[in-house]
Amino acid sequence: MSRELERMRKKSAESIKNAQDTAREVYVKVESPLEQVQSESCRVSNVSRQAPAIIEGIDKKFKEKTRLSDADVAFLLLCTALQCARQYFLSNDSFRISARQGDVMVEKLVAPLPPAWQDVLTQSVPYDAIKTGIHASDTGLAGTTHRYRTLGHDPVLGWIFGTANIMTNSLTKTDLESYQVHQMTIIRHYPLGAKGILDNTINYAQSDPMLLAAAVARQAIHFGSDYFTKQGLPIPVVATVNNDLAKDLITKAHIDMWSITRGAMVAALINQLIATMHRMFYQETLDGSEKLYEVRTRRILSYSNALGASSNVIFTAVTKDFTKLDVGGLSVALYRFISDGAFIQSIKRDFLREEIYQMVVGKPYDFIGGK
Repeated sequence: MSRELERMRKKSAESIKNAQDTAREVYVKVESPLEQVQSESCRVSNVSRQAPAIIEGIDKKFKEKTRLSDADVAFLLLCTALQCARQYFLSNDSFRISARQGDVMVEKLVAPLPPAWQDVLTQSVPYDAIKTGIHASDTGLAGTTHRYRTLGHDPVLGWIFGTANIMTNSLTKTDLESYQVHQMTIIRHYPLGAKGILDNTINYAQSDPMLLAAAVARQAIHFGSDYFTKQGLPIPVVATVNNDLAKDLITKAHIDMWSITRGAMVAALINQLIATMHRMFYQETLDGSEKLYEVRTRRILSYSNALGASSNVIFTAVTKDFTKLDVGGLSVALYRFISDGAFIQSIKRDFLREEIYQMVVGKPYDFIGGK
């Protein structure tokens, strides 16, 4: 009997010991709500003290995730090669047509119009006049100079002065000196000059709005015929500010609206082609989020455009062949530098914000488990 009691006592003592050990383990594993708050406060305090180091680490992490891979470098070299080839093979004087060919091209695009408007829409524009009558002084206008010495050919100001010249049979030079034109011959100075032309234009438009519409259409048609010709259309406003510079740009470097827009469009087309090809290689498991991958795409485009623009400027400076200066491509490179830089900084801020948020907020409190 005593041995049975002794066995039961030992068994009870073991059960109590096991229960105490279990309770001790649970106590160690589960923190009380107060202990959780204290622990979290210490963690956040440590994060605050180490903020500079943490931000530097996040910045390094962002650079690693958006660093160009070997495949990205291949795209970078391909894009740079295409941009450089475009600059060297498509000089500013390429793909030009004569003034007569430009007129014929546009004439084929213009549908027959009612007789009431034929005179306005099909006659030569008066600011193309270079012949002078007996009462006209030396105007300084000729077939090789009138493009950059008349406001009617300015791609921006021409919409105002060119339209007004058509409505009033007049011609206005870049210095605002104005002439009366009759049958494509300059016969005299226009009464009251440019002011008189604009005043009469307003009066004519009020009395006959359709005349204004026809003059605007004729101005657009003439821009279309001159756009691709050898001298083309000058850069807006340049001729008004510095006529000699406009002359050199057109006659020596062949830098006009056609060469600029063509260069910009081809550069943008190459950028779009490379961007589309690069996005086709995106793999979420290897490249992470699409936004971080797009950062790599934009870096490829920015770097390649910068390299292409730099090589073009250096080549032009060394050879002094300004027909190779790619103003359109330089404009696209500048745009990419600004827009891509802003995009990358925006993604970087979001990445930094998310990483810091995760560090500061941490894991949610477990007050239920801490009871």
